[in-house]
Amino acid sequence: MRSIFRLLLACWFAGTSLSTAAHHSPARFDLDRVITLEGTVTQYDFKNPHVYIYIDVPGADGVVTTWELEASSTPNLVRRGWSPDSVTVGERIEVDINPPRDGTDRTARAQIVTFADGSKLAVRGGGSVVPPPETVVRTDTLAGVWLGRYGLAQVGTNLASWPLTAKGRAAQAAYDGSQNPHIDCISVAAPLLMLYSNVYTVAIEPAAVTFNIEWMDTQRVIHVGNAQPFETVERANQGYSVGRWEDGALVVETRRFSEHGAGNAFEIPSGAQKSVIERFELAADGRELHYEFVLEDPEYLSEPIRGEGTWDYRPDLSPLPNRCDPEIARRFLGQG
Repeated sequence: MRSIFRLLLACWFAGTSLSTAAHHSPARFDLDRVITLEGTVTQYDFKNPHVYIYIDVPGADGVVTTWELEASSTPNLVRRGWSPDSVTVGERIEVDINPPRDGTDRTARAQIVTFADGSKLAVRGGGSVVPPPETVVRTDTLAGVWLGRYGLAQVGTNLASWPLTAKGRAAQAAYDGSQNPHIDCISVAAPLLMLYSNVYTVAIEPAAVTFNIEWMDTQRVIHVGNAQPFETVERANQGYSVGRWEDGALVVETRRFSEHGAGNAFEIPSGAQKSVIERFELAADGRELHYEFVLEDPEYLSEPIRGEGTWDYRPDLSPLPNRCDPEIARRFLGQG
């Protein structure tokens, strides 16, 4: 099964490219460019779902412009050495950013902050996370604590070649952020939810596999062996998931999702017919979990979408509070 997944994934990714930037979609940033801003901090909001730093940047003509710099969530930053006191209003800092594609926009994606004493704090990147201690050994089970590697580009920027229906294209063209339930602190669902660089805690019992997910304190329950027929259960934001074991891998089918304004991607909603097949498989070295998905939604997608992700075994980590602040959530999507 994995070889079939890999072949389909290779064919799909070969045709992907960046989509046109939509308002407050990840595609609005030029991820291939990094520039440096230097300015004075005017505001620092260490909250979720995204931390913000505001700096006043003087131009060559002496005119000062305020930039809004989006960072990651507080758990992601804490694992990179950040704290609520890392930045002080009034201090001067340099920030490496991915600039906006829209030259008139002054919102950017922060990458690295350099302080006056030369010290640096990274905002993103797997290499900037504190590594596990040498005492961490391999595991032979999916149960335990895992740290996902960032995989949201698959459902955030690689959208230009997505096989959309006419309704899907119309929805993408109309997307302005207000359709995304994130503004009301309602989490995305699989497969997006499983591609965040957050902590996933997996518990395995005979009748269920439970994923406690750091992002917005979300939980998924996979019913194994005692599942109800899909048509008999009520719709829910995370749908209804039925799992089975295949040679040690967990294969999950999820249906009965509630309709979601960004349920298939950040610019593409999902409908009542959405279904997801997922595969969770431990790597041979016992230090990684491989994740693969097939997403179908005939209302918005003319063909299935396939993708993958990787989680690292991190029993040394604990999930951190990730309570969503409604004001910050709406600011992130331009609705504040």
